[in-house]
Amino acid sequence: MAAHKPVEWVQAVITRFDEQLPIKVGHQNTHTKVSTEHNKECLINISKYKFSLVISGLTTILKNVNNMRIFGEASEKNLYLSQLIILDTLEKCLAGQSKDCLRLDETMLVKQLLPEICHFIHTYREGHQHAAELRASASAVLFSLSCNNFNAVFSRISTRLQELTVCSEDNVDVHDIELMQYINVDCSKLKRLLQETVLKFRALKKPAQLAVINSLEKAFWNWVENYPDEFTMLYQRPQADMAEAAEKLFDLVDSFAESAKRKAAVWPLQIILLILCPEITHTISKDTVEDSKANKKLFLDSLRKALAGQGGSKQLMESAAIACVKLCKASTYINWEDHSTIFLLVQSIVMDLKALLFNPAKPFWRGTGSQNADVELMMDCFVSCFRINPHNNQHFKVCLASSSPSIFHFVLVNSLHRIITNSHLDWWPKIDAVYCHSGELRFMFSDTLNRVVQGVGTHAPLRMTPSLTFKGKMTTSLKFKEKATELDTRSYKCLLLALVKLIHADPKLMLHNPVKQAPEMQSSTAELITGLVQLVPLTNTNQLSQEAMEALLVLHQPETIELWNPDSPIETFWDISSQVLFLICRKLIGQQMVNGTEVLKWLREILICRNKFLLKNKECATMGGGIPICRQAQTKLEVCLYMFLWSSDTEAVLVAMSCFRHLCEEADIRSAADEVPVQTILPNYATFNELASVSNMMGTGRSTLQKRVMALLRRIEHPTPGNIEAWEDTFAKWDQATKQILISPKNKADDGQIQSFWCAPGIPLPQQQEWINMTGFLCALGGVCLQQRSTPGPATYSPPMGPMSERKHSMISMGPCDVSSPVPSASSCSSSAASETPVSRFLDRLLALLVCGHDRVGLHVRTNVKDLLGLELSPALYPMLFNKLRNSIGKFFDTQGPVPINDTNTQFVEQTIAIMKNLLDNHSEGSSEHLGQASIETMMLNLVRYVRILGNVVHAIQIKTKLCQLVEVMMERRDDLSFCQEMKFRNKMVEYLTDWVMGTSNQAADDDVKCLTRDLDQASMEAVVSLLAGLPLQPEEGDGVELMEAKSQLFLKYFTLFMNLLNDCSEVEDEGQAVGGRKRGMSRRLASLRHCTVLAMSNLLNANVDSGLMHSIGLGYHKDLQTRATFMEVLTKILQQGTEFDTLAETVLADRFERLVELVTMMGDQGELPIAMALANVVPGSQWDELARVLVTLFDSRHLLYQLLWNMFSKEVELADSMQTLFRGNSLASKIMTFCFKVYGAAYLQKLLEPLLRGVITTPEHISFEVDPTRLEQGENLEENQRNLLQITERFFQAIIGSSSEFPPQLRSVCHCLYQATCHSLLNKASVKEKKENKKAFPGNCGILFSFWTLCTSGDILSEHFIYTQSYFSNLYDSR
Repeated sequence: MAAHKPVEWVQAVITRFDEQLPIKVGHQNTHTKVSTEHNKECLINISKYKFSLVISGLTTILKNVNNMRIFGEASEKNLYLSQLIILDTLEKCLAGQSKDCLRLDETMLVKQLLPEICHFIHTYREGHQHAAELRASASAVLFSLSCNNFNAVFSRISTRLQELTVCSEDNVDVHDIELMQYINVDCSKLKRLLQETVLKFRALKKPAQLAVINSLEKAFWNWVENYPDEFTMLYQRPQADMAEAAEKLFDLVDSFAESAKRKAAVWPLQIILLILCPEITHTISKDTVEDSKANKKLFLDSLRKALAGQGGSKQLMESAAIACVKLCKASTYINWEDHSTIFLLVQSIVMDLKALLFNPAKPFWRGTGSQNADVELMMDCFVSCFRINPHNNQHFKVCLASSSPSIFHFVLVNSLHRIITNSHLDWWPKIDAVYCHSGELRFMFSDTLNRVVQGVGTHAPLRMTPSLTFKGKMTTSLKFKEKATELDTRSYKCLLLALVKLIHADPKLMLHNPVKQAPEMQSSTAELITGLVQLVPLTNTNQLSQEAMEALLVLHQPETIELWNPDSPIETFWDISSQVLFLICRKLIGQQMVNGTEVLKWLREILICRNKFLLKNKECATMGGGIPICRQAQTKLEVCLYMFLWSSDTEAVLVAMSCFRHLCEEADIRSAADEVPVQTILPNYATFNELASVSNMMGTGRSTLQKRVMALLRRIEHPTPGNIEAWEDTFAKWDQATKQILISPKNKADDGQIQSFWCAPGIPLPQQQEWINMTGFLCALGGVCLQQRSTPGPATYSPPMGPMSERKHSMISMGPCDVSSPVPSASSCSSSAASETPVSRFLDRLLALLVCGHDRVGLHVRTNVKDLLGLELSPALYPMLFNKLRNSIGKFFDTQGPVPINDTNTQFVEQTIAIMKNLLDNHSEGSSEHLGQASIETMMLNLVRYVRILGNVVHAIQIKTKLCQLVEVMMERRDDLSFCQEMKFRNKMVEYLTDWVMGTSNQAADDDVKCLTRDLDQASMEAVVSLLAGLPLQPEEGDGVELMEAKSQLFLKYFTLFMNLLNDCSEVEDEGQAVGGRKRGMSRRLASLRHCTVLAMSNLLNANVDSGLMHSIGLGYHKDLQTRATFMEVLTKILQQGTEFDTLAETVLADRFERLVELVTMMGDQGELPIAMALANVVPGSQWDELARVLVTLFDSRHLLYQLLWNMFSKEVELADSMQTLFRGNSLASKIMTFCFKVYGAAYLQKLLEPLLRGVITTPEHISFEVDPTRLEQGENLEENQRNLLQITERFFQAIIGSSSEFPPQLRSVCHCLYQATCHSLLNKASVKEKKENKKAFPGNCGILFSFWTLCTSGDILSEHFIYTQSYFSNLYDSR
């Protein structure tokens, strides 16, 4: 298009530029700003080739925008921004206009633009909020326009001058005359202006004459400042025609200056006109001059007298000061080597001039409205005096003195800035001449900073204006004690802004410390830099904040860092730069900056500068980098960058991600310097690099970017102080935002009371997006926080398999929340919140939000939480989430009576199903590792039980379908999940799900409902297919032959159901072919259902050939052809699956169990039991009682009980810290011992103690055993009772001792094994001396244990431990 239709293409670009202006699109975001800049650059480039088209289009746009009617402050601001954009584009297009390709049409076009620009300049006068910026921008356009189109502008000026010569009105429009001061003027153009003025000056009215005088003066300075070489050449080669025009105009103006007031108005122009006449200036410097030059000499004499205060008029003295400053300024543009007479004139007036302008006792002041002009005049004088003689610094000291007025300080600082930034002539001295005053300037900065910071804290926010706000005739010292006024605060802000700009222009000026020691230099540099850091977060002075950032950036340049402390630059760098990072990041984290994104961009540049410096000093890059502030800064920086990742501003997210690259670069430099792996410095180095690489995705959408960010956050492996603090800070902000959601108005009637949080309707989109991003951030990064808080278990504890809540030494702290709702709310969990981790509380809040019932925002909250939990949750949080979901759903079945069916519970179940499906569908890295750490059997069964009782309404059918899909996905991830009783669980699921097959499809009258039920049939069968794969049927009751019969009946039940479903599919297909239409559409679904049914039958028969073949083999001979075909299909599939028919043997079940027992009781060459000990390590503590029963039963049946006891007891003793803790814990060894005593000692205990206890029970009433004196009844004797107690105790003790021959052999084995394992392990650990002491102490310790055990009165405890103690002592005595 660009090649064939250039006009259309250019017009399209102009139209796009117009449509994306702020006045058209409203508030600009990052994307629209970038787009507008791109459009502007396109137009600027196009204008080089299609100048007329572009200028014409922009002129039209400017006219239209100026004519728009606007209402409101926001629209006014957008209009102002649009005008600035258009004017800036015009200025750059005009500046790029080629001088060689001017054509008539372009000249005519410029003439069309010129009136619009002139009108634009003239309209925006003082009083308009943005008058200065708009006029400056329009002036720049006019300046660029006049470069190549001077004749058009000059023609407009000349025409207006001609009109005014014949105008009789006193009040005339002089706007076009004022264009002189804005146009580009070189020597020839200035000459034309002078000549034109000479011709018409006398005929003008006074207002026009004054306008010409003022405009010509500014035109002269435009020439000098833009073409200084031409002005210098004028004094080397004077131009007669220039001098002639200047002299004529001087005479005209001189005759105009009849009164003192008029003289004051024309003196500044007259001195300029004399400057344009070098030869005349030389002539009048002599004692005698000719008559034609007498008025020039008289003018200079009058000027000197007025400057010295002898002119008789204050107005003339002020005008003389202005004229003399102009003279001094012009003289600096003349090379000293030219030896011009003008320098003698300067020397004759400079002392009086400085005495007038820089008098602290009587500051120069011309009135209330002239503050800016006065300051500008003093600055011109200061700069000119410096350039004339930089070593004559008396006025410098005056301005620098702390006792001088603030306006002097302001003049000093701005003058220094001008000296630094405007130094393009070779003979102008450099700023290093004032480096010796660095200390005083630093003091001025610190003092002014303190005043501004205090003023900002005590006054309302102030809007910075272009005009200065210094007090007239201010004589107050900077060190005054009284409280600053608002005006003072404004003046100090202006001074501080100037100081910051000065630092930005030349940081060496503030860093120069030639005589200070290294610690003092570091301290002064730190004070300067931290002072600038304080200015960055100031929200009410954006310009000051921006300049402070620029100054800090310059200070962080590698060559400048060397100046912080030349004696120890590396150590100083780490100390000061780390403080900068720490303070800025802390402010950013607290969201205390309105321009957070811009500050973050600046922070990225700081990181780049830091790395450049470190790379420059890479051999010693880590010297001094181990101080605490460095670690704190790195932590804060990490926190800051993490927290910007959930910002609603896409640009801020991308900038934060790009900053991770510079973190990695710094880690690379430091690791190379210390020769250590980079991961020791930055543990998550790899992930940070990936985050940085994604930052180049500028064109990606907000949602896609956040998904990518959260995917990378889930890959963060190592907990660090940075990511932990970032998660916790984000959680606190998220918690507050969530509360704002829940208190937002629930209906439109409340809108006037509280602003709604959500945008649908009420909430602004960025706030909504930020809450969603925070939620996803917390989900994705929560795993690493969980890992940080995990505590290692005992040495024998392997990764557990089973319910999380039942694990020992679990790394998840879960507190119970007893609530009636399906999920624990924040208020109901307050009692347990202290013991829970923040991650746990966060998940509790999310589960509560799954059923958020807010009328206006509830749907949005529920949808987002469901999606984020299912799609963005860190895999490390899967076990915790599974357990919380299980506990929440389990509460439905805890109460007595029917299960509470209500909308909230149903909603929670439906949300849980969706979340679980998304989690199991997620095959991202790390998900498989964590899925198996918590069992989901109980939760899945409870989900099915709840959904079963929902009935057959449409919503219930839909939930059942989703649940079946979840079951199918669960079986696909079977290898990654852990099941406590997998076969039993799958059998139960098959039982439940098959109940839904053909449940309502035949009864449904409505076609839509029938379609839904068929979908449920399909989903149910797909789930059943996955469940039946390799599943042996397990009836709930029966054993032996009865078990086989029950299994056979169960097989028949399922097989019959599947056959009925196949028959139903065939019938519907026949109906569909006969009826057609929608029925035919439904019948197309049945092919898939039939296929699933055949697969289910195949899987069922394949895993249960022993009990199912007899029921299914007859189908091969069925009279119905389709039935026979179905059976053959099933048989073919099971043969393809490789079914083993040898399992049809009658003893198959017994053989299987026999092989299993042999495997469990397998013993190694050294007596070790690998399978049994492995089971001890992996089975959770809640199932140790059952494991103890199984192991004791199996090993005793194989006569290997002693080997089991030896292995278990030896392991327990090996892990014991001391004898005092031996067998005191809730371990598997103690449970095995307990089971042995229960099984083998019950009969012995009953036989031994029953007669003795009966004797005690039948004791006559007058015999008492009470030995407590306080509890004796009347008539009882304490000594007699003591004898009775000794007798009965002796009887019990002798009976126990005498029963040693009847002590069960299994318990003898237990006690002997316990003794051997204890002595062998503990005594081997001790020294020879300790062995002797232990042997001596052993009976004593055992006596203590015996005393403790005999005091136990409960039946089981007494039976276990009493017999154990007696046998233990018997064996101990025998061994002695």
